[in-house]
Amino acid sequence: MGRVKVTYDKKSRHQNLKQKLPLSNTPGQGPKKASTPTDDRRLLRIMKKDRTQSSQMLATEWTLSNGKKMSAPTCWTTGWNNVIWSDETHFEVLNRKNGSLVRRLKLENNEPFNFARRVQGGGESVSVWGCMSGGGRGSLVVYTGRVNSPSYIKIIQDVISNFIEGAFGQINTDWVFMEDNAPPHKSKFAMKWLKDNNIRLLNWPASLPDLNPIENLWDYFDNERRRLKPMNVRQLQTMIEDLWKSVTCQQCQKLVDSMP
Repeated sequence: MGRVKVTYDKKSRHQNLKQKLPLSNTPGQGPKKASTPTDDRRLLRIMKKDRTQSSQMLATEWTLSNGKKMSAPTCWTTGWNNVIWSDETHFEVLNRKNGSLVRRLKLENNEPFNFARRVQGGGESVSVWGCMSGGGRGSLVVYTGRVNSPSYIKIIQDVISNFIEGAFGQINTDWVFMEDNAPPHKSKFAMKWLKDNNIRLLNWPASLPDLNPIENLWDYFDNERRRLKPMNVRQLQTMIEDLWKSVTCQQCQKLVDSMP
């Protein structure tokens, strides 16, 4: 016999507690809506183009489409512009994630876009490492196999030095390198190489990968993968490399400006 999950009890207790509280909402108080009706319509159009997009992907495309920026003190913006953001990710020819969420309106539950064929097995994948700053993107490195400490250093050793020299030169020495807390990054081998090569690290909190603005580029690439539908790993790699080359300095700056 299957199990049935009951969810009403917690909500009922919450409603009973709320009714007993001697509180009321005051008109005109609370946070104001950040978006305009025009912004809302634009977001709805973006959602309808691909109803499986995550909220982060929707936010990224919305930001890139309307050019809006979050206001922030200049010192914050200057500080984030000195960060070299880096990350590894993987793209699959056939995405094998078991659960896909679809955004729909109330009366659209039987529309064809709610259904997708299931592919037996799966497809090949492409693994990449990239970096960027507010001034633009660095090189994209395509690699194969599992990443350990020596292979990670092999991936970044030439690229990171060239990017620092090209992006900051000899004048700006306030840059820091951001990498997440994956074990290959934080091993004694990798940390020694970074120290020996004078790579200053940004202290990055654990379990916060979504704060890295380069994650928004990966989301955009994955969205394009679903739209372009590459049929094999060669087509997928070419697509990723072309998308990376198309990333502009202005797009990088917008993503970094959103950090505050």
